[in-house]
Amino acid sequence: MMNDFNAHVQRIGGNVGVSLRGACTDAVAARQLECALQEAIASRLLVVWIDCQRLMPMTWQGQRAILNADRLAHVNGVTLHWCGMSGAVLEQLAASGLNLLLCLQPAANYKGPPLLLQDQFPDSTQSRFLYNK
Repeated sequence: MMNDFNAHVQRIGGNVGVSLRGACTDAVAARQLECALQEAIASRLLVVWIDCQRLMPMTWQGQRAILNADRLAHVNGVTLHWCGMSGAVLEQLAASGLNLLLCLQPAANYKGPPLLLQDQFPDSTQSRFLYNK
């Protein structure tokens, strides 16, 4: 199903990124989102680039996962750059006030691993899917 949620984390040298795709609409998807971001934050790099161009509107559970990850990043001295969120997702974040807490960037500002921007991910030993539902 196209609305299934998945998160893909990749680290190449001193660069780490996360690609969020699909609709984060239940507790399982929210936990998957949070775990992927925790893994990226655990890389101990100062910046994590998050590609949100294919992230679809989410429930409060998805928003809570984003908030939890952002708090964890802050405590660890990591900045999460949320790049390319759609207008619909931004409206949801504005309604809850979450947009005021996040470092939101246009898609063009994304500087994470370029592989994460591809439509399909090639099979690779350097990257892996996390929680592909």
